[in-house]
Amino acid sequence: MDSVEPFALCTRAREILMAHRFLRDCNPDPDESVESWLARIFERAQRVALVTGLLAQGCTTEPTQALAEPADTDAVDETASAQVARGVPCAPGTYLPISASGLSPARRFDSLAIRTLSGFPPNEEGPERWTVSHFSVVSEVGTPCATATTRECHQKIRMHPEPFRATSCVQLCSETSVVTTAGDEVRRWAGVPEIRALLGPIDTPDEALLLVEAMGYHLTCDNAERTTVRATPDGFLVTATKITRDCAPIITTRYTLRIWRSGEVQEVRTEEIERSSACIGRVPAGLTSAPADEGRSLLGDFLARAAHLEAASVIAFERLAAELTALGAPASLVDEARRAAEDEVRHADVVSALARARGGGTPFPPRVEELPLRALFALALENAVEGCVRETFGALVGAHQARRAADAELAAAMRDITTDEARHAALSWKVHAWAMDRLGPEERAHVQQAQADALSRLAASTTRAPAPEVARAAGLPGPTEAACLLDVLRQGILAEA
Repeated sequence: MDSVEPFALCTRAREILMAHRFLRDCNPDPDESVESWLARIFERAQRVALVTGLLAQGCTTEPTQALAEPADTDAVDETASAQVARGVPCAPGTYLPISASGLSPARRFDSLAIRTLSGFPPNEEGPERWTVSHFSVVSEVGTPCATATTRECHQKIRMHPEPFRATSCVQLCSETSVVTTAGDEVRRWAGVPEIRALLGPIDTPDEALLLVEAMGYHLTCDNAERTTVRATPDGFLVTATKITRDCAPIITTRYTLRIWRSGEVQEVRTEEIERSSACIGRVPAGLTSAPADEGRSLLGDFLARAAHLEAASVIAFERLAAELTALGAPASLVDEARRAAEDEVRHADVVSALARARGGGTPFPPRVEELPLRALFALALENAVEGCVRETFGALVGAHQARRAADAELAAAMRDITTDEARHAALSWKVHAWAMDRLGPEERAHVQQAQADALSRLAASTTRAPAPEVARAAGLPGPTEAACLLDVLRQGILAEA
């Protein structure tokens, strides 16, 4: 075996994988249940585990995306302000700490509203059409269409324009934009050049925050570790965050940004503030908390973070059940979502106990912002990414852990947890099928593109190896193993589409 060239090893390994019928078929049995379909994906994942040794000796994965090195810090004295720094508040029921009343645009408008929505950029840009009904208004001032002379203004302002213009993307993409009315004109302002043109000189804290949001940074309510803003003689200093890596590990980076009154922005400091060996799965939108590492044990800290995510999943499934109920989904889907929430309560307890026994801290309850129930399209987009892609991949990783973890107690726990997680993944695909039947052609195309984009981002995020101590004890897949598991999932989704 040692004399075989790496290319031959890869070919042999792939032949073993391709021998399974499911990889050869482009169209799975239409009468096959979701559970059976997923079971065959899991079976193939176990085959991957058996041939990983071959693959690791020569197969290539996607190129590693190196994290940016921290920028050199300019002479910015934040010592005094750090002692009194306070988080930026949000209005009740919102999750963006920007107020429309704090903006002083370069011209007068009848009304000005800050809006957000989720989606994915279109494959091709087209003419602007005010046809989108699923959006949220974060803050608004003035009276829409107060000086309008036609009904067109009133008709437009009830909707939002497409094509979608993404501000940032992690699991889903989001658009934060400003919609104004002046006479008969209704206009969306999105993207950094347009926001700068709208605001003119940056002379208020809210304007500095809006510009930072437009650049793709993340702003958090009432959290001084993640979001602050203070005036300087020549503008503002803002702290904000980005998830700079979203799987194995999840990395959150904090940025200090100098905002000049001219609208120019300079990164003056970057600092990694969170790192977890996990992958983001089904977590609720608006999750703002994360446990601090105890530093006594890498494995204990990893498990404490995993327990925190399990507890957050309770809220995610409770919210899913409420939204499915509001949208008139079958009772069976609602019941499965509620059962999944109960499963996650048990998972959080089990993983918390494992974390404490291995030197990790006691995870505190997750903090999640209250958000309104979503429309069908928004739910379908999130479910396609977090459920059908990430949760299913997470279940495959869990099966790998159950088989490969050196920590016998952890392996036994993962065997029980993975059984539940596979059922949760099946729920995601059932919700996907139910929602797709009720969406229009363009919306279905957006959802399908969302899944493809999520797979690509996941592939780029699995190219760094976890800490050896954690990988061995917890049975986490390395980059080559993760790439093979992801290929199993990709092939299954392609066959299902």
